[in-house]
Amino acid sequence: MHILIVEHNPAQSKLTRIALQERGAEVHCATALEPALECLLKLKIDVVLLDLALPDSPGIETFYQIRGKAPGIPIIIFTEQDDQNLALEAVKHGAQDYVLKNVVGDDSLFRCLQYAIERSRVELALRKSEERLRVILENSHDAFISMDSKWRITDWNTQAEKTFGWQKEEALGQSIASIIPHHLRKQYLHGLEEYFSKNSEEILKITNESFAVHSDGHEFPAEIGIFRIMEDSDYLFCAFVRDITARKKSNEELERLIEERSEKLMQSNEELRQFAKIASHDLQEPLRAVQGFANLLAESTKGKLEKDPSDFIDYILDGTQRMQDLIRSVLTHSQINSSDFGDYSTNCNSVIEEVLSNLNTSIQETEAYLEVDKLPQVAVERSQVVQLFQNLISNALKYRGSKTPEIYLKAEKSVDKWLFSVRDNSIGIDPKYSEKIFDMFARLHGKTSYPGSGMGLAICKKIVTSHGGDIWVESELGHGSIFLFTLPSVRKLRRKKMKDQIEILLVEDTPSDIRLTQEALKRSDLKYEMIVVNDGVEAMDYLNKLKESAGKTLPDIILLDLNMPKKNGHEVLDEIKNDSVLKKIPVVLLTVSQRDEDVMEALKLKMNYYIAKPVTAQKLAVLIKSIHELQTEKSDDTIAHSNEENHIRLVLAGNPHTSPIALTQLADDSNDRVRCRVAENAQVPQTLLAKLANDPSTEVRLGVSENLNVPASILELLAQDPSEDVRLGLAGNPRIPEHILKNLVNDENIHVSSSASKTLCQISAKS
Repeated sequence: MHILIVEHNPAQSKLTRIALQERGAEVHCATALEPALECLLKLKIDVVLLDLALPDSPGIETFYQIRGKAPGIPIIIFTEQDDQNLALEAVKHGAQDYVLKNVVGDDSLFRCLQYAIERSRVELALRKSEERLRVILENSHDAFISMDSKWRITDWNTQAEKTFGWQKEEALGQSIASIIPHHLRKQYLHGLEEYFSKNSEEILKITNESFAVHSDGHEFPAEIGIFRIMEDSDYLFCAFVRDITARKKSNEELERLIEERSEKLMQSNEELRQFAKIASHDLQEPLRAVQGFANLLAESTKGKLEKDPSDFIDYILDGTQRMQDLIRSVLTHSQINSSDFGDYSTNCNSVIEEVLSNLNTSIQETEAYLEVDKLPQVAVERSQVVQLFQNLISNALKYRGSKTPEIYLKAEKSVDKWLFSVRDNSIGIDPKYSEKIFDMFARLHGKTSYPGSGMGLAICKKIVTSHGGDIWVESELGHGSIFLFTLPSVRKLRRKKMKDQIEILLVEDTPSDIRLTQEALKRSDLKYEMIVVNDGVEAMDYLNKLKESAGKTLPDIILLDLNMPKKNGHEVLDEIKNDSVLKKIPVVLLTVSQRDEDVMEALKLKMNYYIAKPVTAQKLAVLIKSIHELQTEKSDDTIAHSNEENHIRLVLAGNPHTSPIALTQLADDSNDRVRCRVAENAQVPQTLLAKLANDPSTEVRLGVSENLNVPASILELLAQDPSEDVRLGLAGNPRIPEHILKNLVNDENIHVSSSASKTLCQISAKS
């Protein structure tokens, strides 16, 4: 620590210097203003201890002089003048402290100097940080806006002036709503306030796309990110706004180009297929004529020609035959495309029977041995599967070399596909040609050794890849080959469009949200009828009239906004869920938030599910279909579901307000996680718990064991569960009846028995 003492009294200066040096400081002294200023210029000084009673510059002027020469060095006034006004003025203009001589002790003075240096460093760092931040914000490509807790603008950078056309002085004090078009302001501010009011985190952020407005009145699309931070006892809001007009235009142009290119590609493919058909017919017509006359010539000259002319005729016949085979292969290849992938279900076992029948002559001639595992059903048109296996097996027979052919066919399940393998003991393939062999007209051997068109494996590849699969070979010369490929598996049931019309009640008071919901439904594939009411009172009046009217059915689903006049969504929901008739109707919350915390909060309010505003056709259709299907007694849950549908089913499975009908359907879900959520649901009927206690999934049975409402009879069953994890879960649960825990103490698994013993001890200690 380097200290400069500016003191006119030599005795006082000496005493202070000695006291500070004893505490490890390096001290310099000056008795007047001029020497003090020279020390500040020449020496490294960390802090100045200043007396205001200097002969050449008495009073507060001394402080101003030194501060002017060394603005970054902290100054502590060290004086005998007990003047409160003087002290306030000094501190107000930058003094770190005001200390009275003969009042403060040496230790306190030293600490005061240390604190002054540290505070100065912190303030300097803060100023530099603020300056850097200001430079960054002023040079940002995004408009930066800061706001107070009332959404009033407190800062506005240069880019904001360019983006919105308002000068900083004009913007300060205005509401953030001033950058939003008039027709969207109410909804936008409402959404912001609702989002931030529901979350208590000190730092919170929301980003979305909306429309902003320029000072000249034109609107433009903008990406707006707003985050909240706690400052002192109140919140500060900061927004970064980016004009995305160019990006939107670029995306639209890109989509247009992609659409045009896709259309041209489809047209080109169709023209290519038509050409292949026409060309194959036109090419084969003269070829058949050549072949026919060549055969006539061969028959009429048989035994009459010399060897060379006879060989020439044979070459003509062989060439025309190979040309016919080649044309047929090209036509077959051109006719395979991804559009062939439909609701097919082809049994590969019957396909192999047909293939073996087709190749029966070759199999008998070569005395081939074939071993075929039980094969699955695949979602590929049958003739293509026949072509695929026939090409691979005939290749194994053709390239057998001198060995008796041995061919092995297997299939293994891989997620939603089947992995097939065709292994043989043929002459094998050099690994460097493992990709080339799937090209059109690719040949590794001469026509005299192994005849063929060179299209067989190319056709195999086209069949596999057009159905989203892969095909490859593992082989070495002289050691046989293994051809592997994947084909899509068959779903147990394929989803069909809903035939029944769905009755929807929309309770919403915002015209723009009503229109968005209507448009989303129009663009979905749902058959529906929607009734719109604008507040909670209307909604309950409408529902009660339906309930009392004979022959009128209740809505299948209610879409409910929370913030409404007269009677809000919370009150409507309470009435619905407390009514023995109306509580059966699934209620979906319309919200501006997509956070998981908000979803769970909504579920606590007895909501069945939620959907984020603005609603889209895809999300709305998936949600309504999922809920409607689960409310239907005849629903079959063997259907494979998308990720979004699975998410909906997971939430509904764990929601205590989900209807028993829906829980019954979810208990049969093919997804283990969904069944596990049902098992953990405190409101699930005991008949379902008994069923899930015998579920093949360990996780599901474990979920049952942790359910608060499981009867003792089911717990006793789970205590005998073959899974140690399930028994261990029971053993560590203090809610389990003591007689079951005592049985688990004798469990053969040491972890289960020790956990049960520990739980019993805990129960005994509490009692």
